[in-house]
Amino acid sequence: MSVLVLTGSARQGSYTRALGALVADVAADGALAAELTALPFFNQDLEGTPPAEVVALREQVADADLLVVITPEYNGTISGLLGNAIDWLSRPYGAGVLRGKPVLAVAASPGEIGGARAVVALRTVLGNAGADLASAALTVGAVAERLDDPALRAELLAALDDAAPAAKAA
Repeated sequence: MSVLVLTGSARQGSYTRALGALVADVAADGALAAELTALPFFNQDLEGTPPAEVVALREQVADADLLVVITPEYNGTISGLLGNAIDWLSRPYGAGVLRGKPVLAVAASPGEIGGARAVVALRTVLGNAGADLASAALTVGAVAERLDDPALRAELLAALDDAAPAAKAA
């Protein structure tokens, strides 16, 4: 099962990116998606002929059996960077690459609640885009301290395994 990981932070040394790399490592056939910072701001005027970066990301998502979307918590919600990527992936309206795509939503934060508010927002946006959401989401609190924790690897593997039936059915 191929797993593609989208991370919603622009900072090179972010915990979200580190968690994304860990997910890609834990997945048997996992990979990080292209940098979301390369995407232009969503512009409906460009839908007919989307920029090459958008086409490339859409192809990566289409080719994956399972998409893992990881967001930091910015002001209680998802990052603008990730929201922009989801906007591009949800188009054209009603036929975007997210429609029917098995997706595991993940949030992480340095705080103890692990982005619980952000993962709710992420699941809402992905659901509105037509994604086939895994029944459970994953939140990773105290992410900075947990990146080297073997228990986190086990949690990630369990979450991927739980999301796999949806991916296999798609």
